[in-house]
Amino acid sequence: MSRPRKTNAHLPKYVTVIHGSYWYRPPEGEYVNIGPEGQEHLVWRFMADKTAPSAPGKTMHDFFERYKREVLPLLGLRTQKDYVRHLVRLERSFGHMRPNEIQPRDIGAFLDRPKGKIQANKQVAVLSAIFSKMVGRWYVADKNPCQHVERNDSHKRSRYITDAEFQTIYSLAKPRIQIAMDLALLTGQRQGDLLSLLQTHVSEDGVFFQQGKTGKRLLVCMSPALKEVLDRAKAMLPRVDIGGYVLRTRKGTRYTGEGFRACWQRMMRKAMKRGLLSERFTFHDIRAKSVSDSKTLEEAFERAGHTSMAMTRGTYDRGIRKVTPLK
Repeated sequence: MSRPRKTNAHLPKYVTVIHGSYWYRPPEGEYVNIGPEGQEHLVWRFMADKTAPSAPGKTMHDFFERYKREVLPLLGLRTQKDYVRHLVRLERSFGHMRPNEIQPRDIGAFLDRPKGKIQANKQVAVLSAIFSKMVGRWYVADKNPCQHVERNDSHKRSRYITDAEFQTIYSLAKPRIQIAMDLALLTGQRQGDLLSLLQTHVSEDGVFFQQGKTGKRLLVCMSPALKEVLDRAKAMLPRVDIGGYVLRTRKGTRYTGEGFRACWQRMMRKAMKRGLLSERFTFHDIRAKSVSDSKTLEEAFERAGHTSMAMTRGTYDRGIRKVTPLK
């Protein structure tokens, strides 16, 4: 059994790079020079032509599995888990069908359900991403039937955390969660980026983040408040060397997303049971608070690292922003 690849793991089976060119090297048969390295579309065209005779007999199940092998490993861990869950539902509805059999009306019927309408939107988004590969990269489908199908109505999240609510939960939280809350509010970063933050990313200049979702690189400049939080994090037991995580469990290891969310949900249940909150909020809502409480939208946009001002303004700015009258 051959060893797993350490490089170019996304390439199809038996395709490798040799001296600046893509080669197809099956165990039996003639080796084929596909084209120069960097022209990856030639690889996928070659594989599509090679498998074309059998493609008409393949069902969506085959392409769901291919997507899991070739595309999912390139996505963020949280995205991978969400997509795997969505693919289970898509498999039940479309796995037995051939790609060109699926019509827009089938997508509409899938969306038209009494419950779970927002989840249905997300599942169709995954299906659309798979069809995009099937049309533009794998060349096994003629069109993307998800395009131009009207999605279920959805409402943008508008939950704004007041200062009093933040302090209420902060007072219930254990020191490690308090540090996470402070970092989320001060830096405006996502939970996943905070949990993966290393001590090596902290310097006198600030805290460096490369966002897992967008890949955007930014430096949150050091401030007295931020330094105080980071000093508390560094002093938490067990102490770690410069290569450790800023946020860490009692064992000194990295929090998993599921583990951290479980801690957060326990704290929310406690607050609701005691009547301290009238409505729950998520840890991610603290990122929205960081945006909403910023002096200007430009400042919030830069700190959040959004790819567009529309995301900052339309989704994360949830407070009441004061404006001046015309005259």
